[in-house]
Amino acid sequence: MPLQVNDQLSLLADILRSHQLDQCGSDSECQQLERLTNSLLQNPQTPIELRETLIAIQTYSQYSGQSPSLDQHIIQSNGDLNQWMNVIDNM
Repeated sequence: MPLQVNDQLSLLADILRSHQLDQCGSDSECQQLERLTNSLLQNPQTPIELRETLIAIQTYSQYSGQSPSLDQHIIQSNGDLNQWMNVIDNM
């Protein structure tokens, strides 16, 4: 059974929150972020207001795989992580 939009957004926010609080993460979490954003962007039930935020999260997750230090990438993205979680939490 596929996850509903709200479930996917909750999972997305949980991973982002974990990155922000722990200031570290794993490649598998970033891959999960990318899969979630892809799914949400393709789902017509996803609120259009989230599109820019989802694209930004998708870019963040894609760049994390190319970054020499994932933890440093997460630390440098702290402000963005906070902003994205606020947008998701307010949906």
